[in-house]
Amino acid sequence: MSITVKLYGSFRERLDSEELEPGLPLTMVIDQNQFKNVHDILQNFNIKEDEVSHIFVNTAYCGPGKEVKKGDRIGIFPKKMAAIFAEIPHLNSIKITVKLFATLRKYGPEKSYIEVPEGSIINTVLKKINLPKEEKNLILMVNGLPKYDKNFVLKHHDTLAIFPPLAGG
Repeated sequence: MSITVKLYGSFRERLDSEELEPGLPLTMVIDQNQFKNVHDILQNFNIKEDEVSHIFVNTAYCGPGKEVKKGDRIGIFPKKMAAIFAEIPHLNSIKITVKLFATLRKYGPEKSYIEVPEGSIINTVLKKINLPKEEKNLILMVNGLPKYDKNFVLKHHDTLAIFPPLAGG
């Protein structure tokens, strides 16, 4: 029960490997049972999501929440290689609705439609819409249900509602 992971560019140099050949990715076969999704693989190799340009699972562009299964082939590319994939984002994307409420409306439209790769998580969308880091403790709802995990995987046609923290008195 294994999967193949290929690390490209600067990611391949993070691991001490005598198998490194110039210009080729570092290819590893790892036990699939320890990984539920690509996010788990990134954590295993100490790769932060904001360092990643593109992720492919079985040649399909995807996000870090994409599930991995026995026999899958995963390619992970650093941001420095983003230019070579300029046309890729629309090939395997999902469309979601993002709604900003109350004071968050100053950062964007009240309602917008965005495309993200299949397997994208809430955190991916938060980064894409560029909410300032000062905006913390956001209240997040997907399709009307509260979500407390920013690693929640979004699906095609989901609605992500984002509220500022509530103040009581």
